[in-house]
Amino acid sequence: MKLSVAHRSRPKEGEVENGDGVLVRREGPYTLIAVVDALGHGAPAAHSSAVAVGSLSQVLLATGVDLLMEAVHASLRHVRGAAAMLALFDGQVLHCAGVGNVELRSQGTRVPVLPTPGILGQSYRSLRTVSTKMAPGDRLVVFSDGLSFRLDLESVRMQSPEEACALLLERYGRLTDDATVLVADVES
Repeated sequence: MKLSVAHRSRPKEGEVENGDGVLVRREGPYTLIAVVDALGHGAPAAHSSAVAVGSLSQVLLATGVDLLMEAVHASLRHVRGAAAMLALFDGQVLHCAGVGNVELRSQGTRVPVLPTPGILGQSYRSLRTVSTKMAPGDRLVVFSDGLSFRLDLESVRMQSPEEACALLLERYGRLTDDATVLVADVES
C-alpha cells in the first residue's frame, strides 16, 4: 500500500512568512508525513519551522518515529520551539506521535494518537506513540491549530486529497493564525 498525499498552508493574515511547515518524504518502503507548527508567526516562526523540517530530511526513516521526533526536538533547542505530528507509514502500519497542538484525525481505520503535552526544543513528557495497521481507503488528516478542531471530515470524504485540503482550509482556517492541513489517502 502507499499514501496519496496533498497539503495546503497559508500564513496568518497580514504576515508574509508562514510558521507552519510540511514534509512528505519517501525512502524505501517508508513514507513520512509531518506537520510542524512553530511558536508565534512571521519570520522567526518560519525559520524554526524550516529548521525542524530540515532535521527530518537528514534522519533515516527506518530509525522510527521516536528518533525522528528526537531529531526535531534537538534541532529546535536554540530557536523557537514548535508542535509537530509525525506519521511514518511502512506500507502496512502507520507509526505516529505528536507533541503539542497539531492533530491527526482518521477516517476508516481508527488511529488513536494522543499528542504528548509540551514544546519541541524545550520540554515534553514521554512520547506517546501509536502503531496502527491501515487498510486501502483509509484517510488521514493532519492539521495545525490554525484550523478549528471542530472540522468535519465527512464533508470532504468523497473529495480528492487536493480538493479536501482546499475545502478544509477555506471552511475551517482561522485568519488569526498560520494554518496547515495535510490529507493522505491509503491506496492499494
